[in-house]
Amino acid sequence: MGIEGIDDVVVIQRVLGGDAGAFRLLVQRYGGRLRGFCLGRLGDPDEADDAVQDVLLRAYRSLGSFRLGSSFAAWLFAIAANRVRTRRVRISAREALTRRAADAARTAPPVDPAGQAMACLEREEVRRAVARLAWPLRAAVELYYFAGLSVEDTASALGLGNEAVKSRLLRARRELARAAADPADPAHPSDQGRTAGSTQPEPDGEGILP
Repeated sequence: MGIEGIDDVVVIQRVLGGDAGAFRLLVQRYGGRLRGFCLGRLGDPDEADDAVQDVLLRAYRSLGSFRLGSSFAAWLFAIAANRVRTRRVRISAREALTRRAADAARTAPPVDPAGQAMACLEREEVRRAVARLAWPLRAAVELYYFAGLSVEDTASALGLGNEAVKSRLLRARRELARAAADPADPAHPSDQGRTAGSTQPEPDGEGILP
């Protein structure tokens, strides 16, 4: 039977039963999506690779705490969201994206410089707009759109109901649409109502875990 035909719970039970090598099946299944999620938030390939290793190691060591019958993907990406947030305090996503874009420009001159420049600017603007969202909205956007989780798995990862996740995604899309329609407006919808110098705290360390 190929990897596609083996249920996550079966693999986990094998690992917990002493077959440590079976964990490789989970790595093969989720490793690509996990790296894409980490890279999308950290912006630096080396940081993303380190984060993936960190997440997988923590998942392996904590596998005994996983509730059989729940979504392994939601559990794994909840760990990933926490570990990535911890790493982000040490790096600037904007600086990392700038360095990566500069390296790409030096090593591979584009066939259509104007077109590629516009595409890079659009991707950068999207990331900046998402980064300006309030944490509850940003977390839902990053797990659902960047990590590719379903609404149900996103809800499980955030400890919310499905309707709450849908509501947050809808609000986030509206705020991003308003930001795109009026990019010159320095006031962002998520910042309305805040006083000068005030900040909205994000959950610390393990706050996202269910």
